[in-house]
Amino acid sequence: MDKAALLGEVVRHVRELRGKASEAAEGVGAGVIPGEGDEVGVEEEEDNRWRPGGRRCGAGGLLGTGAADGRLPPRRVRKWVCCADRPGLMADLGRAVRSVGNARPVRAEIATVGGRTRGVVELDVCRDDDDVAAAATDKGGAVALSTLRAALRAVLLNREDHLAAAEGYKRPRFSAQIAKVQ
Repeated sequence: MDKAALLGEVVRHVRELRGKASEAAEGVGAGVIPGEGDEVGVEEEEDNRWRPGGRRCGAGGLLGTGAADGRLPPRRVRKWVCCADRPGLMADLGRAVRSVGNARPVRAEIATVGGRTRGVVELDVCRDDDDVAAAATDKGGAVALSTLRAALRAVLLNREDHLAAAEGYKRPRFSAQIAKVQ
């Protein structure tokens, strides 16, 4: 077998393996496998009906229980971050979720493959029903989503700070001989 035929066989085999990997990813945790590029996303679920056993938002955006108390159902928001794995990433993601004061995490999936991490979190975000005008135009929800998106972008930008700090992390050593020369 000559080099060209061998190279063609290797390329065919790699394409076949990529196809199998994408098929496997579709079935189990398709949105959790990390990609090669850094990305941040926040999207609101279209179906915002009350879920049985779910929670409802009360006055001031607090979560309450019950179906017949007239409270609004929380909006289900899905956020994801894909970036290089680093120390402190989970703490930064937790701070990003807590930056939206009226949000409660419902489900989280995190996968790390080859030094890349992808975290997908579903949140219930309560609408403030105190301000009727804001609830009608949904400005409060847009502010919550933009706050969350900005916090997640800060997590990505924080990675570069950690890389820069890691280079200068080691304490410089000075020997006694160098100190005498100066």
